[in-house]
Amino acid sequence: MTAPATVTTGFLVNGNPVEVSGPGGRRLLDVLRCELGLTGTKEGCGEGECGACTVLLDGEVVDSCLVPVCQVEGHAVETVEGLAGGGELNGLQAAFLEAGGAQCGFCTPGMLMSGQAFLRSGTEPTEGAIRESIAGNLCRCTGYTKIVEAIQLAAEAPAGGPIPAPPHPLPSDPRVAGGTPVATPHTLDEALRAMASGRYRPIAGGTDVMVGLTAAGGLGPEPLLDLWRIDELRGIRVEAGDLVLGSLTTYSALRHSTVVRERLPILAEVASAVGAAQIQNRGTIGGNIATASPAGDTLPLLLAADASIVVGSTRGERTIRADEFFTGYRRTAREADELVLRIRIPLREGREFRFRKVGTRRAQAISKVTVAVAWTVEGGRWRDVRVALGSVAERPVRAMATEAVLDGARPTPETADLAASTVAAGISPIDDVRSTAAYRRAVTGRVLRRIVLEAGAS
Repeated sequence: MTAPATVTTGFLVNGNPVEVSGPGGRRLLDVLRCELGLTGTKEGCGEGECGACTVLLDGEVVDSCLVPVCQVEGHAVETVEGLAGGGELNGLQAAFLEAGGAQCGFCTPGMLMSGQAFLRSGTEPTEGAIRESIAGNLCRCTGYTKIVEAIQLAAEAPAGGPIPAPPHPLPSDPRVAGGTPVATPHTLDEALRAMASGRYRPIAGGTDVMVGLTAAGGLGPEPLLDLWRIDELRGIRVEAGDLVLGSLTTYSALRHSTVVRERLPILAEVASAVGAAQIQNRGTIGGNIATASPAGDTLPLLLAADASIVVGSTRGERTIRADEFFTGYRRTAREADELVLRIRIPLREGREFRFRKVGTRRAQAISKVTVAVAWTVEGGRWRDVRVALGSVAERPVRAMATEAVLDGARPTPETADLAASTVAAGISPIDDVRSTAAYRRAVTGRVLRRIVLEAGAS
């Protein structure tokens, strides 16, 4: 399989068919703004953190700065230009004006798109529900109260509106003249054969890879291998006593899966802590594992749950325990020609889990510290304890000395104090732009202490 330098991508924009040609790795944001002239969609951070570039992809909010254009082939994109037509604002836009939900207007297009998706969902327009729906959209000057009021006002009337035709395509723009070539396999076998060539960097939802492509220095010259259309890598099921997750399972799918909520609800809780809706609709658990960032939110839980990672290549499949998979900073036991295929999590009767994430805000925060704890109770004592940590070392780790302190103990205040001091002494966090080593060490101990105390009081 060869990644073509130029591909023609056909999709719908605001209900109208368009075709664009160029490298498949170009950002959807750039194509919308620079080729289709839809400049209502703004670029803010370029990393999926601010939501200024929010559009709807098949009705779901996404950050268009993180979506390679090849992945919208045959799909429907809606931008802020599609909300109104014929000189008439739709109900949501009018409500923003009436409630004072816009000042500078830079974040407003993304806010409108998130609001539109919320109104279509039929969710009761409580303040909490609306705030969660716009958690991925940062407001720089208006303040969220007026925006929440605007969405509540719009919920009282339909927020539809005519969809205008997009402007005529603009001449080629130098900002999107480059881009990374992309090969798009449609089966797992095709993808594994492409990986065997050693030429490709795999991409799933793009929430990490697309940031790396546009960062200073970039990720390198490799073309991308787009895995998004491989249905064999999707799915959530219970098999032989394990919860089995396809590597392309998104955080949104984990949050809303009945199977996950019934059999391992802590996983739905962790998925809800990853970014906001725009990230959850695109980010995948397999991508989180393969990226192997020490701040990866799902990784401590996988360690605490004794999960296994199934990888595969043209040579076959193999299974790697999670506590052996992460080998260093963004390094794993996965070979260069292997893909993460699925994750297996044993479902054990009576197993208790707790998860805590500490960040600068409740949504869209890269973790300063994450703690996942698992145990079983026998005769009032903790057994088979796992304590796993993120953002306190070069990789996600298990705190085995702390596990030994808790194993066989009762969750008393004395046990909590000893566990807290042991875990704080056993980690080696660093100072960085998000936090200090001293803060991480102190918070890790305090969070674990609280988990033990709360378990003892329940």
